[in-house]
Amino acid sequence: MSCSNGETLVEAALRVLHTDDPFEKARLGDDIANKWLQGHIIRPYDDSVDIAVPDRPSRLSNVKVVSPSEMLKLGKAGSLQSRQAIVHGLVHTESWAIDLSWDIIACFGKQESMPREIFTNFVKVAQDEGRHFTLLAARLKEFGYFYGALPAHDGLWDSAIATLKDLLARGLDVLPTTISRFHKGGDDKTAELLEKVVYPEEITHCAAGVKWFKYLCLRSYFRGPLKPPFNGTARRVAGFGPQWYEPLAVKEIMTN
Repeated sequence: MSCSNGETLVEAALRVLHTDDPFEKARLGDDIANKWLQGHIIRPYDDSVDIAVPDRPSRLSNVKVVSPSEMLKLGKAGSLQSRQAIVHGLVHTESWAIDLSWDIIACFGKQESMPREIFTNFVKVAQDEGRHFTLLAARLKEFGYFYGALPAHDGLWDSAIATLKDLLARGLDVLPTTISRFHKGGDDKTAELLEKVVYPEEITHCAAGVKWFKYLCLRSYFRGPLKPPFNGTARRVAGFGPQWYEPLAVKEIMTN
C-alpha cells in the first residue's frame, strides 16, 4: 500500500528538516520510518522532480548556541549539576543526529541515484536517533531540567558541513568514557540507558556510514553497476572481499 498522496521518502525527509521542534522531528521521523519500513511509502524519490534540500534544517531558537570554546566544563558526572549538563549536551547532539540522518536521505536521492538499501539503512538510523533524543530528554526532565535550559554548540552539524556531510560520527569514541563516569558518579540509570540502548545502536549507525562511504568511494571509479559473476575465492585471497564490490552489483532503483 502507498500513502494517499504518493509522497516519496525524500519528500517526507524534507518535512522533518523543515520542522523546527525537535520533539516533533522525532515523532514525525518515527512515523515516516514506520511507513517506509512497512511499505506505505514506496518510492525513495521521484527522478522527474528537482527538490531543494535546505542548507540548514529548521531549528527552534530556545537553545542558546555558543562556540565549543565557550561551553562550560561538563564535569565528570559526580554531581547533579554535572549530570544535568552532560545529558543536556547529549540531548542536543541527538537532536542534530535526527536532522543529519534525514539530511543524508534527502541529499542522496535523485542527486546521487543511490540503491534502495541506503534509504532503509538511514531510515533506521534516523528512527534510532529520534528515540535516543526522546529517551535522553525524558531523563533530563527527571533531573529537573529541560532541553534549552543550558547553552549548547552545533559541532556535530558544523563538522558534517566541513566534511561535506560525511557519514561517520564521533559517538563511538566518547560514549564509553561517558558511561563510565555515570557509573562512577552513582547514576546507573543514565549509564544503562547509554550502555544498553544508545551505544549499541550507534555502532550500527557507524557501520552503515562505513558501508556507504566505501560504496561511494568505489563507485567514483566505475560507471554503472558491476556485472556478476565474481570469482569470490580469488578476490578474497587478493584482499578484495565481497563487501567491496557486491554493493556495486545491485541494479539501480526504479523510481516510477
